Amino acid sequence: MAPDQGKTSAAASLDVIAKLRSVPSSELGHTTLRPPFIPVTLGAMAGRDIGDFFAPHRRMPLHDWHASHGALLQDFGGWQRPVAYLNPHETREQAIRREALAVRMAAGLFDGSPLGKIEIHGPDALEFLDRFYINNLQTLQPGRVRYGLMLRETGVIFDDGTVTPLAPDRLLITTTSGNAGRVSAWLEEWHQCEWPELRVANFSVTEQWATLSLAGPKARTILSKLDTDIDLSAAAFPHMTLREGRLLGFPARIYRVSFTGELTYEINVPAGAAQSLWQALMEVGSPEGLQPLGLDALLLMRLEKGFLHVGSDTDGTTVPDDVGWGKAARNKTRDYVGKRSLYLPENLKPDRLQLVGLKLIDPKTGFMVGSHLRLANGNNPTDGWITSAGHAVLTSEPIALAMLRGGRQHIGAEVTVYDAGAQVARARVVNPPFFDPAGDRMNA
Repeated sequence: MAPDQGKTSAAASLDVIAKLRSVPSSELGHTTLRPPFIPVTLGAMAGRDIGDFFAPHRRMPLHDWHASHGALLQDFGGWQRPVAYLNPHETREQAIRREALAVRMAAGLFDGSPLGKIEIHGPDALEFLDRFYINNLQTLQPGRVRYGLMLRETGVIFDDGTVTPLAPDRLLITTTSGNAGRVSAWLEEWHQCEWPELRVANFSVTEQWATLSLAGPKARTILSKLDTDIDLSAAAFPHMTLREGRLLGFPARIYRVSFTGELTYEINVPAGAAQSLWQALMEVGSPEGLQPLGLDALLLMRLEKGFLHVGSDTDGTTVPDDVGWGKAARNKTRDYVGKRSLYLPENLKPDRLQLVGLKLIDPKTGFMVGSHLRLANGNNPTDGWITSAGHAVLTSEPIALAMLRGGRQHIGAEVTVYDAGAQVARARVVNPPFFDPAGDRMNA
């Protein structure tokens, strides 16, 4: 009977019953109405048709530049983000491949401004954050960056991102774009409700800082052409570090982190400086082959590296060991949110779904996200499914990531791929990454 307690739905139900019994509906009487019996309009159930105003659009500082340069904009977490920059007479797939090739061969520039950015201030800031991540943060020094996973109390992966101390009493974390608001509220809830004695304050600064990611083998050459007081050399600025300084006269926080597997400078400047910096990078980078980079090509390159994409390669049951982070989670001796749940019998089963790579035995076909997998001689309706799929940038070979039952036990085995109930391919289970497994390029 739903919210109307039968007042609206009863009339329709009685009419149907009357027709089935071939009697007038007036002879049936009515059901007992429970308060509150207030009619509900169909408009309230369906919602108002208000088009673009159904939900607010969040626009990045460089929205107008993207829109005027062929960007195909789509909604991600409320933000209008470029998925690809289409040249005239170019398909989306062609644009993705062109952009990814530019990053692999020269450089690409990606607008990652929606990336969650939260500052934690106070003398207990490091202690506070160490209670959320499965990694040990106690040894983290200023200027160093550490990647980590954050869990719910159930042990399920909630978010991932980086942690870096700006000072002993001031830390900066990054989150996924879609979870920026949730993580900020999560930290505040735990502080207020569970650990109010800790001397910390949390500040979301996502909108205050624009994030421009310059990636590719020529990234250092391009960035060195701009006026900066930051030493960009590999020796002074290695991978997984952060440096603060000035860039084009603007305050800048620059990370050496990579989601593409290439040498990358993730540049954070005040949002109002984004336009000037983007245009300056494009101007000095174009002769080097620099191209704007959309979200689709970025995600294709992270697939090649086997990097985790929370929400695509995880779901509401995924724990760290399922994605290869079980050792790190077990080795941390200090307590953290979700740790206890990792030792529940359900989370220790050897046949849990685990993240693996797939390569087609017959590369003439391709992988599709959502296709199901069956192990040889398997008795289950499904032994897993494909979470991410694409074609390798340099070789065009079909590759995929998948959650497979007991996946790490089946490296080298063959699986059957099913889509829409039909067998479509055979694939081999492999260990990712598919590209530069030693990480030489991003550590350049």
